[in-house]
Amino acid sequence: MRSSPPTPALPPRAACWPRSGERSTVCRAGQHRPEPRRAGGRTASSTTPGISRPKSVRLASRLSTAAARAGTTFLTPAIAAHVRKVLLFREPGALFEEARLWGNLLSSQALTLNLFVPLALDPARAAAVFRRLLPGFVGTVTGIRFEHSPGRRGPDYFGDGTACDVLIDIVTPEGEPAFVAIEVKYTEGAGGPVPAPRPRYAETARDSGLFRDPEAAVLARPGFEQLRREHVLGQLMLQHGLYGRGHFVLLGPAQNGHVQTMGQRYAAELVDPAEAPGRVGFSTLTLETVVAAIRDVGATDLAASFTARYLDLGRVAHFVLTQAMPAPPAPRRLAGKAASAAGPDRSNGTQAPDAASSNRPRTKPAAKSSTSRNRAGALKPDLGQSQVQPQA
Repeated sequence: MRSSPPTPALPPRAACWPRSGERSTVCRAGQHRPEPRRAGGRTASSTTPGISRPKSVRLASRLSTAAARAGTTFLTPAIAAHVRKVLLFREPGALFEEARLWGNLLSSQALTLNLFVPLALDPARAAAVFRRLLPGFVGTVTGIRFEHSPGRRGPDYFGDGTACDVLIDIVTPEGEPAFVAIEVKYTEGAGGPVPAPRPRYAETARDSGLFRDPEAAVLARPGFEQLRREHVLGQLMLQHGLYGRGHFVLLGPAQNGHVQTMGQRYAAELVDPAEAPGRVGFSTLTLETVVAAIRDVGATDLAASFTARYLDLGRVAHFVLTQAMPAPPAPRRLAGKAASAAGPDRSNGTQAPDAASSNRPRTKPAAKSSTSRNRAGALKPDLGQSQVQPQA
């Protein structure tokens, strides 16, 4: 664990632990965690059927209280200091999950800040990076904002809290004010909660001119609905005259197949940009591509530390492969099935008859007594006397 940076402590109201019941990151493509730290951290139960494991495992992504308050989530002291400034001057209603932000090394919001705060601190380098990523669209970068909405809960937009993870203010090579809006995914898939339908969502989607079929069912599915809403938000910024042009980017790891597939499927629902001038464009980029561009413009230390924290799956595989194999599960005793296959247990006289009793002749049930037969006969009606004679 690196030494604590010389930064002020967190405000007292900011919790440093993830929410109870929070799922830990999983060791698979696009969803991984670094090697467990030997000090600090929290534990959670491990329940894998059929495998003998310890009752708890250390969640390496979670920091101790002291490490969280020192800003260890962030790759450099400069990033941690700027994040405090971002939180202090956040937009009203901006959603920052501070517990995860400070206390979880692998939260997607901390990833976003670790990647883009260094570019916010160096606009010239940010412009060089995005000229590589979006050639012909970015000239200069004038600012980078986080959790930005042009009109949070305003009637001119959606009347809700829809916002962009990152909004980059740029000037195009032609001198036109424009923006790049970015939605960042890390371990997230295409699922998640979907807000209740609002007439405003459907109305703005139809008026945006972005979609081949604004009523397509796929656009209302989890994940796709969020992309549609944020894309339309960008189009509303153009319609209200805030910018002349815009571009919307879905950003996620190359190994997160859910995100990459969702981006391709969403792009198939959009009209051809050549046929729709004045519309906000859309691209899916990988984190690896952005990190490569950052490395190419000279920020090699940032690229290396970011890759080691978030993208180096080789470290995860090495750690898993060097662990001792768990003990094989003990074979289950099938006493009940074995007993039924062997037949009845003749050693227990209460469960099976003995040989003497089995040789005894069986007696027939006693015949009904004559008294019973007579009583039954008395109850039968005299058919000859009881029949009604037809009238002549």
